Amino acid sequence: MKVWLDLLTPKQLLFFRPVAEELRKGGHEVLLTSRHYREVEQLASLLGMDLNYFGARGGKDPYDQLRASLERMNALLPAIGKFQPNVSVSVASADCARISFGIRCNHVAVSDSPHSVIAGKLSLPFSHHLLTPWIIPYIAWYRFGLQRREITKYRALDPAAWLKREPPKAPLEVKLEAGKPTILVRLEESYAPYMIGTDATWAERVLQKLASDYRNCNLVALCRYQDQLERVQKMFGDVFIVPDKVVDGAGLIRRSDVFIGMGGTMTTEAALIGVPTISAYQGHGLYTERYLRTSGLLLRTHNIERLSPLVRKCLAPNYRKHCARKAKKALDSMEDPVEKIVGYLVKKENFVVH
Repeated sequence: MKVWLDLLTPKQLLFFRPVAEELRKGGHEVLLTSRHYREVEQLASLLGMDLNYFGARGGKDPYDQLRASLERMNALLPAIGKFQPNVSVSVASADCARISFGIRCNHVAVSDSPHSVIAGKLSLPFSHHLLTPWIIPYIAWYRFGLQRREITKYRALDPAAWLKREPPKAPLEVKLEAGKPTILVRLEESYAPYMIGTDATWAERVLQKLASDYRNCNLVALCRYQDQLERVQKMFGDVFIVPDKVVDGAGLIRRSDVFIGMGGTMTTEAALIGVPTISAYQGHGLYTERYLRTSGLLLRTHNIERLSPLVRKCLAPNYRKHCARKAKKALDSMEDPVEKIVGYLVKKENFVVH
């Protein structure tokens, strides 16, 4: 088989890297594409992944995003036409789904994000099938035109795909002062359409609160975009360590005493590693977050005044051991999503039209 994987975010690189490896071991030909983006390009280099880059995201403005998508599809089409894939795979790449539909190639979506409505509407109606974590109810996907028979569930959260494997031998270039607790913050996905209407000052207020109350700790802020990085360095660079290059995320999480996430993936990753984790995500409706909170692996706040008390709770003696025990039990109970995805892709009868 010829399989096209369109990978657009750092999470997607980590998740689909073992998928590509298993497919190639099985004798299948794999094409990996992406778009120019600071974190993806640096992480691909760190992981030794050979990506083919086409286009860029286009920033925050919807018009610029649309223009960038049209330009990217125009650039992708000759390469995909030459490769002639039997099946394509992405999380919610509108470009991948639309091109696949146009050239009569089955597109398989793998997603844990029904809350990402715009990305879902632009990709899932063009998809042949969806694979998703078991905790997300079928009904959450019906708004995208999918029927129950078009959905396959795997009993795992997505970070299990890389946490169940040997970590990459990547250097950890963040220098932490010995003897101090480390608080690691992952900033929000500020370009995502689902962040429209949220408080644009929230991330800065979180960082300011930590800078005020926990100046005696190693404070580390991981940014996503260049403009976000420059703003945080300018405002908090005297208190926070703000890496200007992509780092080994899981390695840094393991060296941290508290993780505070404003998104989904690294928050889930930290919780499954067993590091005391606080979600400061502004939105609602994350099924992964609901599962982690119910399992006792995650604390949550929408209130800036509750942040410091939660951090103190996370820093309390033995709290990390408590988290580690629960995290190991949860991760051990999960299947390998890579096996489920590869198993679906290589089964030719899955793509027979009845």
